[in-house]
Amino acid sequence: MRFPPPKAAGVLTAVGLALGLAAIPAPAYAAPITCDAKALVTAVDAANLAGGGTVDLAANCVYSLDAVEPAAGGNGPNGLPVITEAVTVNGANSVIERATAAGTPKFRFFEIGGARGELTLNRVTLRNGDPTVLGTEDGGAILVNANRVLTVNNSVLTGNTAHEGGAIASLGGSSTRISGSEFTSNSAVAGGGGLFNLGGGIAILSTTVSETSTTVSETPVAETPTTVPETPTTVSNNTTTASNNSTTVSNNTTTVSNDKADCTCTGTIRGTGAQAL
Repeated sequence: MRFPPPKAAGVLTAVGLALGLAAIPAPAYAAPITCDAKALVTAVDAANLAGGGTVDLAANCVYSLDAVEPAAGGNGPNGLPVITEAVTVNGANSVIERATAAGTPKFRFFEIGGARGELTLNRVTLRNGDPTVLGTEDGGAILVNANRVLTVNNSVLTGNTAHEGGAIASLGGSSTRISGSEFTSNSAVAGGGGLFNLGGGIAILSTTVSETSTTVSETPVAETPTTVPETPTTVSNNTTTASNNSTTVSNNTTTVSNDKADCTCTGTIRGTGAQAL
């Protein structure tokens, strides 16, 4: 006995697939944006407004920022809109820099905030960030606020400056993962010339941190010649007696386990209460 093919089921299946495909949202920016700083600002803003998305940078482009975006939370000036959703920035030998022209204001590039802020950087160079308007701002290139997420893959952070965290500052409860990247020539005044991590989870894999520095200001003191007359001094018949003194230290243990740091760290990384991911 032969049975006819289940045409109705086939139609329903086709309709179901069509509906499923239609339900998949398109990324905020599907094509590379033009090589223009304003276009980059617009793209990041659009990704936030869309509830998250991907920003593809133009290949071999230098996005030279020269203006400040309104900062959220008073953490210092930013050159791009605060990341408040899950945003991915893909580069192709692409550079985001703070312009070097005279009169360019101070700012970092990215601040990750909001209720769901999450930033992923792939193959991007960030250079010359400096948010230290008051001198106390952290995160020269990126600031990861509490409970927010940062992932940096195959990227370069160079020539950035801050109070703490010359390149990146990660605050309590945040999650930071850095892989296959390079931190070079970054500097901080108080600590963490390359990276400052305050109580967040952090993993550093196959990453080089070099030529970073922490600077403590030196106040010059004038060299005033001092003349001391040659007066003979005699010390004699002095006795110090110490007896029955003892110091006992026992049963002390320090344990560090489950740490995933895997960096070549010849520069400065500072962590306070940091936890490995």
